[in-house]
Amino acid sequence: MLNNMLNLARQPILNHLDEIVGYEFFYRNTYGECVIDDARHATASVLVNLLNQIGSAGAFGDVIAFVNTDGPLLLTDILRTLPKEKFVFELSSSTKINARVHEALRYYSSLGYRFALDNASFHPHYLETFSPIFPFIEFAKFDVTQTDIEQFRFSPNPYGKMKWIAQKVEFYEMAEAYKACGFEYFQGFYFAKAHLITQKRIDPQYAEVMSLFSLLQKDASLDEICEFFKREGSLSLQLIQFLRSAHPEHVEGTSSLREMIERLGKTNLTQWLMLIIYSKSGTKSIDDKNPYTVFAQNRIETMLSLLGKISPTPSEKVIEQTRLIAMFSLLEGLMNVPIQRVVEELKPDIEIEDALITHTGMLGRIYAAALKLEKGNVNGAAVLLHLYTK
Repeated sequence: MLNNMLNLARQPILNHLDEIVGYEFFYRNTYGECVIDDARHATASVLVNLLNQIGSAGAFGDVIAFVNTDGPLLLTDILRTLPKEKFVFELSSSTKINARVHEALRYYSSLGYRFALDNASFHPHYLETFSPIFPFIEFAKFDVTQTDIEQFRFSPNPYGKMKWIAQKVEFYEMAEAYKACGFEYFQGFYFAKAHLITQKRIDPQYAEVMSLFSLLQKDASLDEICEFFKREGSLSLQLIQFLRSAHPEHVEGTSSLREMIERLGKTNLTQWLMLIIYSKSGTKSIDDKNPYTVFAQNRIETMLSLLGKISPTPSEKVIEQTRLIAMFSLLEGLMNVPIQRVVEELKPDIEIEDALITHTGMLGRIYAAALKLEKGNVNGAAVLLHLYTK
């Protein structure tokens, strides 16, 4: 049976003043367990949950998100679709550093992407393996339970100007000792345990994700792509949340999903789909469609049906505005985003803003009527639309 909730663990990273400067996010499966069979899947799942479902604003706000990654993911173009100012990608000590990974790190670093070494070490084999990529690394994280503190006091510093993070700090004396050694940042149970985030999930059908990916591979027209999104409310909703998290400039002032897709571009849309595919977050069977996905599609269809009843020949612009209002409104209930914040961040056109905030105008009345119908209040919906049905 499909689990309708997503799980993600988060632990803060603090500076020497005990101010939160970032959060590290950890993969958890649908049961809240840290069981990783495929590192690329785990990284992609964390990114999809952060950007497509929870949203970066709700997950980590204005600070940095630290996310574990692996070599194979670096060899894709997926990172280029992600906001470089919001993430630090951590490389584990098991990462295989070869010529292709070295070049990928050099390339992404030149674009401004940020990287950290997880479980960094003074061991000669570690330094021999990882020192070639040191010029591209901003942070070095040391597991204090596996590191001799005397090395920081008396050994030469092979890490240059990297910022040091002491992780797995479990008590006050340990934190003070590492501060005295020049550490700038800290993470561990002494400050805060990893907190499990649980939220409703809304997933597209996996087969539909693959169908859209195939369309893009065949260089489908913008019309074909937009028609596909019209049929897939959950995928449309994830795209809007992703753009809100990663590229709000692609949403600002728009009145349709088509405009957003056009601004994002086919190449970036393809890489975004690859992220979903790697995350394996799409449901496999039509029978597995979760109730939140069904609810989302129903709201979109209800609002379009109401529009058809009060305006038999609406323009394409009005149809797209109605669809967008439905999807923006769903961010509030399904993804725990106050609608005022959505409007402030994305700055949609004035008709959409008025409909969402004050429920005014024809589109606002349609939205308000849809909310009434969802509660079984048919008379209330009729009253709201009376002016337009005479």
